[in-house]
Amino acid sequence: MMDRRVKRFLFWVLWVPVLFGCATDQASRLSVKKMAKAHEQLGMSFLSEKNYQGALQELLRAAELNPESSEIQNSLGLSYLGLEENNSAVLHFKKALQIKADYPEAQNNLGTAYAKMKQWDPAIQYFEAAANNLLYRTRHLAFDNIGAAYHNKGEYIKAIDFYKKALNYAPEYAPAYVNMGLAYERLEEWESAIESYKKAKQAAPNDPFPAWQMGTLYLRLNRHEEGIQELLAVIADDPDGPYGDGARKMLDELKKKK
Repeated sequence: MMDRRVKRFLFWVLWVPVLFGCATDQASRLSVKKMAKAHEQLGMSFLSEKNYQGALQELLRAAELNPESSEIQNSLGLSYLGLEENNSAVLHFKKALQIKADYPEAQNNLGTAYAKMKQWDPAIQYFEAAANNLLYRTRHLAFDNIGAAYHNKGEYIKAIDFYKKALNYAPEYAPAYVNMGLAYERLEEWESAIESYKKAKQAAPNDPFPAWQMGTLYLRLNRHEEGIQELLAVIADDPDGPYGDGARKMLDELKKKK
């Protein structure tokens, strides 16, 4: 009969290399994950700076190292979207959703990609999926996007309903007020449009666009004094920008007509 000490020795001879192998594999996997995370973080930094090519390069490396990350796939979609490669953006947003079906940011981004391609119905489908997710912290963006899609389809009353839903979740979200004003203009509901632009100005007092829209609308309605005041506000808010230049040109034209 084999001595117990010999048995114990053989046990360790047989198993220790396997244990060391497991530890090595685990360390290797952790190292790969760390490398993937480093590339992802660098890619996200480039993305925040709108350096889409730099972001794409780093995020593709991250995806090679960690192909099952829905966040990396979503960020890749955003990089392609920034580069106007909309079909590639759609592909990666869909990959993100294959990995993680309940991912409202990717749903909203996928809707945005379809909207950029003017495919309004699939855009609405994915915007609605994001908007209806109770855990989505920026649901107002999705509702505003649904409104914009209906707006582009020429369904202005539906668009206004969704802009209002966006404002229910974020009462100070100025773009929804502006979009609502534009929709009211399409419906020739002038006073409602002006009221929407006023609320947009209150929500974003340093943004020249609401005053620009209101000023040009006042001029179209032959309410010149009110229009001049808004255009002067545009120049004050955007003295060296395109809206300021446009406002100055409009005021010059008005002077010539007098």
